[in-house]
Amino acid sequence: MRQATLVDIVCFLLRNPPMSSSQLAAQMLHQARRPGEALTALPAEALPNDLADAYAAQAQLVGLLSNEIGPPIGYKVGCTNITARQMLKLDFPFSGRCFESQVVSSPASIDASALHMIGIEPEIAVRIARDLAPGKVWTTDHVIEHIGEVMPAIEIVESRFSTWPLMGVLSAIADNGVHRQLVLGNEIANWSQQQVEDAQVSLTANGRVVREGCATNVDGGPFAVVAWLANHLNSMGITLMAGEVITTGVMTDIYDSAPGEELHAEYNLPGDVRLSIT
Repeated sequence: MRQATLVDIVCFLLRNPPMSSSQLAAQMLHQARRPGEALTALPAEALPNDLADAYAAQAQLVGLLSNEIGPPIGYKVGCTNITARQMLKLDFPFSGRCFESQVVSSPASIDASALHMIGIEPEIAVRIARDLAPGKVWTTDHVIEHIGEVMPAIEIVESRFSTWPLMGVLSAIADNGVHRQLVLGNEIANWSQQQVEDAQVSLTANGRVVREGCATNVDGGPFAVVAWLANHLNSMGITLMAGEVITTGVMTDIYDSAPGEELHAEYNLPGDVRLSIT
């Protein structure tokens, strides 16, 4: 057998460049989305060192998922209330991407066998009407006129780590902010800022109240979360675009659901979202 020459080795490396840490993290997280293949932790060579590394890994994962399930259509913002932040031991929110094929209308159902966990988060979602481009520091007052639809929502969150939530925030961000699916209720007719910021929700499972909460549990209210997201994306050279859907964070404590549950999130907006776990 002919011994490989230096030229052979160089040619192989050019054809098969080594993965960056963010590419390796994305590959592992993508693989771990399959039932039964959860991670305990990312290895040192794939573990993000900082927020920039974590969002780079997330971007790589979003690329892999886009090839598989279709394009992203918006964003989730996580850890926008104090209970969620305490769970992950951090003091700031983070974002992930929502995919067009996984943003569905209520009533909806989801197959529990395809998930590692079923975290239920009653939230308020919005659809952007006008781009929120760089050039200013976005505030609640600035974003209101850029928002079109307001909808009650349930975000289904799922970590690809069996050690959730102990794997740490950088791994959670790399894991697309632990987002899985978004269920939207009907658009709220003639909504007002005060109406949305005063919203309350009651979540029942098989008719039993399991969580209650309000929009004031979200940092500054849902519109302040949209402003945070616009500034966060602008800092990375990204614009929040017209047509994108944003879900603004859990209004209650997260609820761990299970197969056989019929979930109903009822809002005083008014509005509701129904989800069956099969």
